[in-house]
Amino acid sequence: MAKNNFLKFSIPFLILFLLISAIILRAFFVDTLSALSIAAVLSLSLVIIYLYYIITKEMAMRSRVEGRLLSIEKSASLGKLSDSNHDADTPAAPLSLQLTEGSRGMAWSEKEKVYFGSAYEVTNSISAQLAMLKKILGCHNCILFDAGEKGLIFIANSSANEDIHYELPNESNGSLLSWVAEHKVPLRIAHVRDKKGINYYIRDKCIESFLAVPVFGKKDELRAILCADSQEKDAFNPDAERLLAFAGHSISDFLENITNLRKMKIEASEFMAFYRLSKMLASTLKLDEILDIAVTFSKEIVNYDMAIFSLKEESETLKVAAAKGFRAAEMINKTFKPDEGIIGWVIKNSKPLFFSDFQEDKRDAPIFPWISLPIRSLICLPLCVKDDTIGVFLIASKKENFFSAYETKIFEVIAAHTATQIQNAMMYQQMEKMATTDGLTGLFNHRHFQEMLSRELERAERYNEKVSLLLVDIDHFKKVNDIYGHPAGDKILKGVAKILTSSIRGIDAAARYGGEEFAVILVNTDGRGALETAERIRRVMEYSKFNIGSASIKITSSLGIAVFPGDTGVDGGAQRLLISRADNALYLAKKEGRNKAYLFKDVSDRIINMAKQR
Repeated sequence: MAKNNFLKFSIPFLILFLLISAIILRAFFVDTLSALSIAAVLSLSLVIIYLYYIITKEMAMRSRVEGRLLSIEKSASLGKLSDSNHDADTPAAPLSLQLTEGSRGMAWSEKEKVYFGSAYEVTNSISAQLAMLKKILGCHNCILFDAGEKGLIFIANSSANEDIHYELPNESNGSLLSWVAEHKVPLRIAHVRDKKGINYYIRDKCIESFLAVPVFGKKDELRAILCADSQEKDAFNPDAERLLAFAGHSISDFLENITNLRKMKIEASEFMAFYRLSKMLASTLKLDEILDIAVTFSKEIVNYDMAIFSLKEESETLKVAAAKGFRAAEMINKTFKPDEGIIGWVIKNSKPLFFSDFQEDKRDAPIFPWISLPIRSLICLPLCVKDDTIGVFLIASKKENFFSAYETKIFEVIAAHTATQIQNAMMYQQMEKMATTDGLTGLFNHRHFQEMLSRELERAERYNEKVSLLLVDIDHFKKVNDIYGHPAGDKILKGVAKILTSSIRGIDAAARYGGEEFAVILVNTDGRGALETAERIRRVMEYSKFNIGSASIKITSSLGIAVFPGDTGVDGGAQRLLISRADNALYLAKKEGRNKAYLFKDVSDRIINMAKQR
């Protein structure tokens, strides 16, 4: 940026200085060339002095920022909350008094503390999320740009070794990112012909595919642009676009939460404590770890008797996802209806409940519908993300009037911050599911099937085991679609998926291979065992009926089986050869009348003869 400004404003000045000094010197030197030479030397000296000033200033600024970031890290490591000497009969001291001197000695302004701490953390957290997204999509890079008033500014990317423009060049009006920013709609390009449109790399990259989605805030304003690129053509499909939009929604919530955190006017010690909590929560996307961090951190604030996180499930029931304190083992994984008990009321109304003496209030509704607890003091907080209540955070004590107003406010902040991270974890669980499963049948998709098969073949070779592969094809499926329509076909595909999952073991895996074709990986199974499983699947399908309106449809299936290493050997290309030979056995089964299951080893001679006749 400094370089651009220097070139823009200083060059005309230097030219003018050169001309004026040359004219002045011409009065003392008869030789015009000599006058111009001296003027040029003076101009060059000014350039060197100015550049030295700029570089020195930039290095000093960078040193100050790095020094402050290191101070934050040091203070965060020193500022540990202590509860080892806490007397249960004495109310907990304010959070500011529980921190060590290491964090108290910082004399920063509130703006500095919040900015440096939050900016550092948000970049690292989002980079981790982008790295996961890159792995799921199998792309070259995932990058997030802030869409502010000053233009597109780099926030984070998934590859630490990539050189990205911090601030996009002024000539970026014709870029792909500027188009997304202007039109506020996703952009997916299967083959990037004009490489100049990819202008966020400092050095040229061989980018062939591009995908970008706008990221909106609460008021539907454009907050950022999330993009992914690949060095392969046609790398992104509509599912990838939906996945990227899904991730953008999660990142928007995280950015919003950071913005709110920056606006909070809290004491330096309190901020350092919540900075530590934010850092711990952002370190993982595993739901159980996030909940454990929250309840452990809360224990450091006040020595409660019980802390519980209850979360909504897809069935709209509530489940105790985490419990700490007395009788925790009885509580964990319990489910109940959202209209039952105190927790159900908080979920339904999205409002907190506070009790200084729960027993004295003589509430008709219990805390939980299945258990009676000797609870006196109670804080029950909804976990809200935007307009959605995803669960409840409950903190309780056996003593009356145990929680102060100050501690209640602290717990409210913990609940709000944890709620966002819980939703992020849930979203990424869904993203992983979307990336690995077929949307219609719920089985693994083709890409994940190939990855699983590769891993199983490596494991089988290492431990000298066998792996069998079944390819299953629904006979005359096209006729079903033609006669009864695609909705009927979809229903049959779902039914076949259920038959497959119910016919195999938990260690095996079923996948939708493509169209009406399915694949089954049978772990540590030889040819005879695989043939028995295939016959069981074939018979169940043969005798199953699918009711489509008033019609009752019967289907049959053909199956081909191949075994590793017997049918492939252990040399390179075993996976490709295993699939090919299972497919050959399947083709023969269909060729010889369908509704059959063939093991490649048993029919290899007939397959060879069939190939000769083609």
